[in-house]
Amino acid sequence: MSLTSVVASSIAPFDPTIAIAGVAGVALTIFVAILAFIALAPVVSATWSEQLHATPNGGPSLETEPNEAD
Repeated sequence: MSLTSVVASSIAPFDPTIAIAGVAGVALTIFVAILAFIALAPVVSATWSEQLHATPNGGPSLETEPNEAD
């Protein structure tokens, strides 16, 4: 065995397709975990529910008169 083949085999000991599939699998797992956290956060925490169903506090508006929508 030459030095080049030993170095090459130690750098990439498996098929690159397996590496790409592994990275994609990890990315998919993280994505699903984030979506699950966003979906379940209001169920677990009362403050998340309050923030999601907040009412306007009378701040600035584009309407010149209240309840006047085009």
